[in-house]
Amino acid sequence: MTGSFSFSRLRPIGRLLPFILLLWGCKKEDEATPNQAPDTDISIKSINLSGENRLNSLLRLRWWGTDADGVVEGFELSFDQQEWFYTEVQDSTFQFTINAGSDTVDVDFWVRAIDNEGAVDPDPAYLRIPLKNTPPEIDLNKSLMPEDTAFIVTSLTWSATDLDGIETLESVQLRINDGEWVSMPRTRTFASIVPDDPKATGATSAKIFYDDGTAGPDVNGLQLGAENTIYLRAVDIAGSESIEDTSATIVVQGQTEDFLVIGANAAMPNAFYKGYLDGAGASYDFIDMMRADGKNQPKIWTPTFGQLLNAYDQVLIYSDASTLTNAQTNAEGTLLEFAATSIQTFTDNGGKLMITTSFPNELGLSNALFGVLPMDSLSTSEGQARLAVDSLAVGQQGFPNLTSSAFIVGLDPIYPTSDAGVLYTAQLTKNDGWEGPDIIGVRRPSTGNTNFIFFSVELHKLDGDQVAMAALFDKIIKEEFNW
Repeated sequence: MTGSFSFSRLRPIGRLLPFILLLWGCKKEDEATPNQAPDTDISIKSINLSGENRLNSLLRLRWWGTDADGVVEGFELSFDQQEWFYTEVQDSTFQFTINAGSDTVDVDFWVRAIDNEGAVDPDPAYLRIPLKNTPPEIDLNKSLMPEDTAFIVTSLTWSATDLDGIETLESVQLRINDGEWVSMPRTRTFASIVPDDPKATGATSAKIFYDDGTAGPDVNGLQLGAENTIYLRAVDIAGSESIEDTSATIVVQGQTEDFLVIGANAAMPNAFYKGYLDGAGASYDFIDMMRADGKNQPKIWTPTFGQLLNAYDQVLIYSDASTLTNAQTNAEGTLLEFAATSIQTFTDNGGKLMITTSFPNELGLSNALFGVLPMDSLSTSEGQARLAVDSLAVGQQGFPNLTSSAFIVGLDPIYPTSDAGVLYTAQLTKNDGWEGPDIIGVRRPSTGNTNFIFFSVELHKLDGDQVAMAALFDKIIKEEFNW
């Protein structure tokens, strides 16, 4: 029966098959199959880009490995096949460097998998990466620049970006007028330009200060008492420069005296203070911060206002309860609230300061002015404290009595701080059950001398006796602050 077979004839072979497989398995244990190397892939097979379509220098890549007889435990990366870097991650963001003077580069990238027995893919995955550097950009925040005039200090803020990644920025550079470019760290976004000699005229050198108070580079080209233009640009690690951003023209006013007077009262009683200061023989610089809807107010209060005060030995601020808007933060508050940090630093450093003001109706104990001004608190009583026409502000410790020239409602007598001495109490009219202190004027010493005089009333409303008012200004300028 050649050429055919029956099912029965296959049975002996079936009975032998398990034995044959058993013998074959024993042989495999004695002669193990060699470990197979893993295989590697990159998520991007190729990048066929050229010219302006090239990638920027910040790039994210992903890779993976497979192993037919084991597991992949790690990878090695290389950009030259000479030096390899081990990693266990399967993706990463790379920041490639493009040499200065060049805006394009081709980067070679290899990755090879390593399995659990240490076998390495003999044919690493490869990707050629065509890169093009993108110039950075810079944007000067002109809304926070002085509108037309800066007083000694010019502050500015900006933002710098780079499509290749913020890490590719090398520096931010600044120039004033025809001066030289100076470099600042790429992480900086604020600078105050402070002349080395605020009393200079014409061209002068200056120093840059950052918002944390640390000093930056020296800069030249500043013109005091004249127009100035500030230029900014960003530079990246490839040496590419952004398009320059330019400020509006700013007149930077220098310093002429050691005494600064700041008018910040909406009623603008400038003539009152000028008359008595001139009568006392005081020479001073004056800034009207209520002029033209506050055009002279700092757009960035801290540290700009503190750097301004720092140039002076004596400062007089007359203000009121008017609410202003902080251009930088959009917060609502009084000028003294915005200036609180600077006032604290100025007086802590021994500066001589006189403030006369009134307060808003609501001034909570968390307000920044408590602890900065020599007042501990105000009355929380219902009702109102008033000072009638011809009522007295009674002077203490040799200070002259002052007479109210107007009916003052909503007066703000204070509880002074423990280190403050009382200068004036008021002959109050108490309405609707009001209870509280009668103190409206105090002084605080520094190293044994008076360096802070504070009135919680607007002095021009106490001008009923002009001889007494003249005596007050004379005493403060020629005695209290004459040290």
